[in-house]
Amino acid sequence: MAGWESVKRLKMLLPLIGIGIFVYIVQDIGIQALAGALGRLNPWLFALSLSLFLPRIVISTYRWKLVADYQGLHLPLSLLIKINLIGLFYGTVTPLWVGDYVRIPYLRAGCRAPLGTCTSNVIVDQLMELGGLFVLALAGSLFLIPAYPYLCVVFFAVFAGIAGAALYLKEKRRSRRVLSVVYRLLVPHRMKEPLSQEFDAFYAHLPPVRFLAVPLLIGVFSYLLYFLQIYLVALSFDLSVPPLDFLLLYPVASLIGLLPVTVSGLGTREGVLVQLFSSYGMAREVTVAISLSGYVITMLIPAVIGGLLALTGMRASLGKAGPEEPGGTEAGHKKV
Repeated sequence: MAGWESVKRLKMLLPLIGIGIFVYIVQDIGIQALAGALGRLNPWLFALSLSLFLPRIVISTYRWKLVADYQGLHLPLSLLIKINLIGLFYGTVTPLWVGDYVRIPYLRAGCRAPLGTCTSNVIVDQLMELGGLFVLALAGSLFLIPAYPYLCVVFFAVFAGIAGAALYLKEKRRSRRVLSVVYRLLVPHRMKEPLSQEFDAFYAHLPPVRFLAVPLLIGVFSYLLYFLQIYLVALSFDLSVPPLDFLLLYPVASLIGLLPVTVSGLGTREGVLVQLFSSYGMAREVTVAISLSGYVITMLIPAVIGGLLALTGMRASLGKAGPEEPGGTEAGHKKV
């Protein structure tokens, strides 16, 4: 019991590490120097960058809708966009974006599908988004081989590990074998039958790997728009990093920022960017100002919109989305 309490305390403390790194960077640079750099932000470039969020959220949600339609979870794109924004709100305040799983109950409320099907849908969508970031970060790590020769190997190993685990567990029998001990020993008897049904629903309409090629490509394109938003903001400052270098290096920092030692990559992302951009003669305060401005545009403002949606009775509108048979319709599953 004491060991479990120690683990829980560690999980609570880990996100503070990134915050501590960020505070150290800001103090080391100087608040006045950072404020001076932020004061150079061009409002027109800020507005142009912010305007790109609309096509980005539409494109990323369309990727999600492709997977949802395949699984028979039919909801309008406009409604899925709202749920996506709510997921963005909760994801920005939790390490590793675990808050994004709040989309599962919203999705279930909208289409009346089993919890297992909705869970697999959100997990697949998250894997496609993570895969898009990995593709760009791997390209960036190849670019960095002269300075950081092992970074590419580490990224590839992590990517291969995640992909291998996902492919292994995609097979229902293998997953059942892995979870059988937990199911037998830790699941109360009254919960065994409901959990077994949700487990079957989880695997009922999983899309094949070949189907996921298009969602993965959409994920890559969506992330390119994300980094383009940040690049437009960066043009407000004394940017000495060429466009291609910027679009290849920023994904590396963003991927490392996913480490569960902070919230929304705060601190770890800035630390990596300072290190990477220093070779281009970029001042540290300018790099941090670019990162913070990009965070406000790409994450914070959309997250505020998602928070307002979560607070204004979003569940009521989901109730009006129209009922659907549990598990989705087989006809809808075959149409895609």
